[in-house]
Amino acid sequence: MLSKRVEILFDPKQYAELECEARRRDKSVGSLVREAVERLYLQPSREERRQAVERLVSQNFDFGSWEEVKEEIIRGKIPRIEAD
Repeated sequence: MLSKRVEILFDPKQYAELECEARRRDKSVGSLVREAVERLYLQPSREERRQAVERLVSQNFDFGSWEEVKEEIIRGKIPRIEAD
């Protein structure tokens, strides 16, 4: 739920272009601005993403042999993998 208000001033040409884009996407100007802020400023940094990938690839899961896994897939008995 949206609960904070921000006032942003645009020059008339910028605002007209935003209105056209908002109509084209069937959204409000405010929605376009929120999406742009989310994409540009509120996403994890490159370093945070790199660290997350490193954590994922450093996990050492023993799935057994391919034949064992294949048989479990066929029988539909794949157990849930729980992270430590």
